[in-house]
Amino acid sequence: MTVLTDLDGVLYRGSQVLAGVPGALSRLHSAGVEVLYITNNSLRSPRAGAEKISMLTGVPVTPEQLLTSGRAAAEMLRPEDGPVLLVGEDGVVDALESAGLEATTDPTEARSVLVGLTRRLSYQVVHDAMTAIRSGARFIATNTDATYPTEHGMAPGCGAIVAAIATASGRAPEVAGKPHPPMVELIRSRVTEPVWVIGDRIDTDIALARGQAGWTSILVLSGVTGAEEAGNGGADHVVADFAAAVDLVLGVGDRS
Repeated sequence: MTVLTDLDGVLYRGSQVLAGVPGALSRLHSAGVEVLYITNNSLRSPRAGAEKISMLTGVPVTPEQLLTSGRAAAEMLRPEDGPVLLVGEDGVVDALESAGLEATTDPTEARSVLVGLTRRLSYQVVHDAMTAIRSGARFIATNTDATYPTEHGMAPGCGAIVAAIATASGRAPEVAGKPHPPMVELIRSRVTEPVWVIGDRIDTDIALARGQAGWTSILVLSGVTGAEEAGNGGADHVVADFAAAVDLVLGVGDRS
């Protein structure tokens, strides 16, 4: 059995772990369930992401358990796609290093543009990305999530940045993260049936499960999706939070 769980809005918001998460994760591990952490958030490398989960929950997590949209994007890159103009933070830098490609800050020499979430966006960053793409560079987005939940409320997601660059360049990106094929391919090589998908977004987490035969989806209401939207989302189960989702997985009870 494998549980694929999202992070933001499911395990934590920003630097605050959500109620019941440490105990629920401990129950999964005690039951011998394989847990993979699947995130479209490209701010952190798998190592930094694993360290954050471990610190907040007290449950040991390895970088190998964390599959990020940045890493899925790296799997899309080919040797001929370098040098790469990066828009993003540590997660996309790590992704580029894992692909063994060179980065560039010169939009005229870039053969591809890799866009991830960044909190340091500027007009010049959008201008350079637009210039490279209009000159023929490949355009890859780690994800197109419009927002992501933090302890201070919703924050603009990578999709807001991608939209600005796509509008300026006149090109739509290839997308790496959930529920798109690059992330699916990355996940499928790691899972053992049956597979449970726990997440807070209908268009990413639930869509990921819906696209794979035999995968069961659990929508939690602790993040992006509210109860009023949940009924039309197509999830197999809708529960309040991660702890309730783990109850379902372990057969403790159905709170949907």
